[in-house]
Amino acid sequence: MKFSLDPSTRITPGRVIGGSPPSILRLSRRGEETVRRIISGEDLEITPLLRRMLDLNQIHPFVDTHNTDLGNKVTIITPVLGTRAHQHPSEDGLHVIVVDDGSNPPVPDATVRLETNSGPSAARNAGIELVSTEFIAFVDADVDIGTDATWLRSLLPHFDDPTVAAVAPRIRCRDHSGVIGRHESTNGALDLGALPATVKPGTRVSYVPSAALVCRTADIAAINGFDPALRTGEDVDLIWRLHANGKTIRYDPSVVVYHEPRTSMASWWEQRMGYGRSSAELAKRHGSDHLAPLVSSPWSLAAVLSIFAARRLLGIAGFITVICAAGQQLRRKVPDLTMNEASKIVLKGTRHTAVAGARAVRRVWWPILLLLSPLSRSARQLLLISFLSAGRPMVMLDDIAHGVGIWSGVLSTRIFGPVIPRIPGGRPHQRHHSS
Repeated sequence: MKFSLDPSTRITPGRVIGGSPPSILRLSRRGEETVRRIISGEDLEITPLLRRMLDLNQIHPFVDTHNTDLGNKVTIITPVLGTRAHQHPSEDGLHVIVVDDGSNPPVPDATVRLETNSGPSAARNAGIELVSTEFIAFVDADVDIGTDATWLRSLLPHFDDPTVAAVAPRIRCRDHSGVIGRHESTNGALDLGALPATVKPGTRVSYVPSAALVCRTADIAAINGFDPALRTGEDVDLIWRLHANGKTIRYDPSVVVYHEPRTSMASWWEQRMGYGRSSAELAKRHGSDHLAPLVSSPWSLAAVLSIFAARRLLGIAGFITVICAAGQQLRRKVPDLTMNEASKIVLKGTRHTAVAGARAVRRVWWPILLLLSPLSRSARQLLLISFLSAGRPMVMLDDIAHGVGIWSGVLSTRIFGPVIPRIPGGRPHQRHHSS
């Protein structure tokens, strides 16, 4: 297997720096030779060092598309409610199960019908019960996977790694017209970006949607499929349970499928609220750490907040002081880092905190800051900067809708983790590897 370096990864003598979460991996001479072979594009077996670099998102696998015979290998499951699914590839032997989730009138030619609407989790689980193939491809009714099975052939080679339980393609918006279509084309909730990733909580790709997802059937069966109690957030829950079960999940944006956006502002708003509402239920199942609106080191948070000092010069001085102090602390943990390298790491973390913090204000903290704004100049500044940083009105509406859903779930369950920031101590972890 061949590998590529993540764009965040930097190689320095004896170290690999970067990934998500940001980490510093110290290398022996043997490890340095392995990294040299990665860069030169050699085929390598997955060693403990490569596994660690994959887990840290410092490298990603190149997979070759095989001319795989999909007959008796893959089953496509599509839950449907009141609409017909996109036409699926009609290759000989490719199993397709369409589950009618209580539609009225019934969906013609559905493989399975649930008499009452039970939600996408229950519908997919009804399809899973009929699967006898090695792999399952979950494909929502509004997702267009094309007229052939190229996307499946491109994703299946990831499963040559026996630890991989699920692989997701990039999901982009098909229709770029209208206000919603234009927004979805650049800020789609299902589009997780152009960078590949090993998917797990606390990283830049913490989950993948089940709108288009290929899974190893045995791994899905081992965790009893989707949670039927969840009507939204069920895909996040599934991915996090697979991860907790020791499995690997990958996101491969080199493979692209397309979905249809919502047709009305009301349905789009309700969808976004639903995504947010699921946060409290997910926090109940998986703990609040994974759902915090902002995760930042105390140094990065202090650097960002110093900008809002009453006097501009005092704020600039405070910012520089915090950055220098954080860099020195990092150098004490990793003595062979230069001050320049340490400062770059600190500044990158601070920039991430600023961007994530602005979004957290737009999503969950704006009601609190709005109440404080008559009394606090800093609260007014935070609100203004957060809303301006959205760039476009639809981005701001998207975050607000998501946040309204978050607060709805939080208030109904009394689980407040999704609105409370998490401030862990320390900086990028230093890890040792000899091979």
